[in-house]
Amino acid sequence: MSEVSVTIGDEDLVRQFKKGEQKAFDELYLRYASRLKRLIMYSLGDADESEDVLHDVFMRVFLHIDSFNTDMAFSSWIYRIAVNCCKNYRKKRMKEKSTVGGDQMDGINSPEGSPEELYIREEDMREFYLAVDSLKEKFKTVFLLRFDHGMQYSQISSVLDCPERTAKWRMQKAVEKIADRLKSRNVV
Repeated sequence: MSEVSVTIGDEDLVRQFKKGEQKAFDELYLRYASRLKRLIMYSLGDADESEDVLHDVFMRVFLHIDSFNTDMAFSSWIYRIAVNCCKNYRKKRMKEKSTVGGDQMDGINSPEGSPEELYIREEDMREFYLAVDSLKEKFKTVFLLRFDHGMQYSQISSVLDCPERTAKWRMQKAVEKIADRLKSRNVV
């Protein structure tokens, strides 16, 4: 199926899966798992939690695939599920914990350089991630979908079920807030 799947659209794979073809679902998983995991990781900041939420996303897709309208874009549908799963997980986590713990920067890969340069780059990246993490949810989600996933504003508006100009405005505000925080920390 991997040779043929390159030419088969997501929506056609959904149709095949609805007819009982398990390999079609496997192909959808291969197409989206790494991208969604990155989105979830940025959103939650924890690799183990990201794995759990990614699993939840695909369980929801599997269980609710019959409700997907194949005339619509599958990518928007699955991203919306991922965004909602992240929101739900954060709400659950906030109820369970009074403070957020854990180091969100475990996965930073630094380029070569002197120890001082590496430390400065790592600190700058840490400040950048903290700036992104400090955004309100509606700004952070737009920023991640645009910056990390390269989505067009029309796609973001579909995922978030908001007007395109609202998505653009949220992106502008997210960039302003990140820049302000980085300036206040003397990073830029």
